[in-house]
Amino acid sequence: MASISDLDYTDNMAANKRPFLTDLRETLDSIETYVNEKVKDNLVQLVSDSYPSGYAFDDDGAAQYTSNLYDKTTATDTYTGGNVTIAATGAWTDVDTTNAAITITPELAGDFRITFQFVVESVTSDASNATDVRFRLTDGSTNSDYLPRIKLITGVTSTTNTVPVSLSHVFDSWSAAAKTVKLQYYISTSTNTTIKVYANSNDPICMKAEKI
Repeated sequence: MASISDLDYTDNMAANKRPFLTDLRETLDSIETYVNEKVKDNLVQLVSDSYPSGYAFDDDGAAQYTSNLYDKTTATDTYTGGNVTIAATGAWTDVDTTNAAITITPELAGDFRITFQFVVESVTSDASNATDVRFRLTDGSTNSDYLPRIKLITGVTSTTNTVPVSLSHVFDSWSAAAKTVKLQYYISTSTNTTIKVYANSNDPICMKAEKI
């Protein structure tokens, strides 16, 4: 573990007479040098390794942030208000603008991991069925690069398939302002099928945001 050497100041003052001004200055200069090079520089180094460039000392001895390096900024949410039927094809569409979304307000700029877990259901109405759907996360300007895909062709009427999905993405360099991440889908093919994202007490949409 890193350590800082103990203060060892210069002392050339005689024990049997009053010190000269030069002796006092020499001692005080050695203490000043130690404080600047050992205490101040090492403290600034620690802050530089721990916080972004916007961090500033304000001389009050109190923490600037509620969510520090130990208690990191996190947010969790679930939605159980009812299964969501998704039907639009050929475009990225919000699963549910209000409920399949999570909002977090970073105190410091940085990187955040967003994770959504949910279950998708595909119910066929005809033997000539096909389901092909993808999912992504978006904060409105950046989209997740991992796009889990569900592709099903059963060839059987009245079949139900359920597929669990876990989707995670790291959003880089968020600013210290409120961010909302939404779950979106893109249906390439939906032939004789009804597709739903479960959102009930047994199978909730689970959402988590965490500073990394």
